[in-house]
Amino acid sequence: MIRVLQIGMTNNLGGIECYLMNYYKNIDRKEVQFDFVNMYDSKLCFQDELIKFGSRIYSVPSYYKHPLRYINKIKHIIKDNNYNIVHCNMNSAVFLYPIIAAKMAKAKIIIAHSHNSSSDKGIIKSLLHNLNKHFIYLFANEFFACSERAGEWFFSKRVRNSDNYRIINNAIEIDKYVFDKSIRQRKREELGITDEYILIGHVGRFNKQKNHSLLIDIFDNYHKKNIKSKLILVGQGPLMNKIKNKVNKLNLQKDVLFLGLRNDTYELYQAFDVFILPSLYEGLPLVGVEAQYSGLGCIFSSNISKELKITNNCFYVGLNRSLDEWCKNIDKALNICRKKVNYEKYNIKFCSKDLQTYYIKKGY
Repeated sequence: MIRVLQIGMTNNLGGIECYLMNYYKNIDRKEVQFDFVNMYDSKLCFQDELIKFGSRIYSVPSYYKHPLRYINKIKHIIKDNNYNIVHCNMNSAVFLYPIIAAKMAKAKIIIAHSHNSSSDKGIIKSLLHNLNKHFIYLFANEFFACSERAGEWFFSKRVRNSDNYRIINNAIEIDKYVFDKSIRQRKREELGITDEYILIGHVGRFNKQKNHSLLIDIFDNYHKKNIKSKLILVGQGPLMNKIKNKVNKLNLQKDVLFLGLRNDTYELYQAFDVFILPSLYEGLPLVGVEAQYSGLGCIFSSNISKELKITNNCFYVGLNRSLDEWCKNIDKALNICRKKVNYEKYNIKFCSKDLQTYYIKKGY
């Protein structure tokens, strides 16, 4: 059995956390096991479940507060436990500490995995990212990206043209998302929403990237013309209270539902009538894949890669377009006939086997 040290799992639910859990659930854990590092004061996402699956969780100092101690601790974890593969899941190249530590430990396979296509961390960090991306190949020797756009943003052309660069799809358990009328009816009853209401859905962390402020403006505009409409927001994050305040100022508190973190998202999609993701940027968002496999009509900002378009049920709208145009696309999306999506590219059953084969091939 090969043990892979996964770096990048956090204590906040997001794309990296869902990606790792989807693959870990579906990989043959008799052949490949994932272990994780935790630099936070609280548990990692899914930590109890990870331990049940057989993971080891290593506590390390925060690389924000103690970068040298972090590097030294990671180095010793890799050496002391003979990890041949270190998989570093990253949102930017600002901090290269994980791959530096793996290089210092002389790990055989060091994977730098891009999960994003931009950043809102400010000018200095953007400059640092653009500088550091040219040094990634000095530390990592395998390069993954969740989409072509994420690869272009994260890696130099030298890396992208190498044989060690590949796209790893953000795959899901597609059978869980097939549209089911009985689940839709049950979920809407639980939410207290009758069939006469149009239910607009969004799943995403409350941060700048997800652009909730524009989403509220879109819904406000739509609701004025279609009073029998509601908006559901799934997730949590640092900007949640700010968005709640905006909703209250617009007197929409009865029509915008904040559901927080949920473990039944795959069923909530059944209750939605349309899905909106007006992000400033994305790598390749899992929620966009999930929504499409649920048969929903989807409206994405044009800043999101066209790689996400896996059905004809998608509509892209520019962030600079009028609220009326966004609302016209809601009406278009509502006319979508919900059908099963017969497209295997994002099927975790196949993608997990491919990644497992890769780990086994590289790990010995």
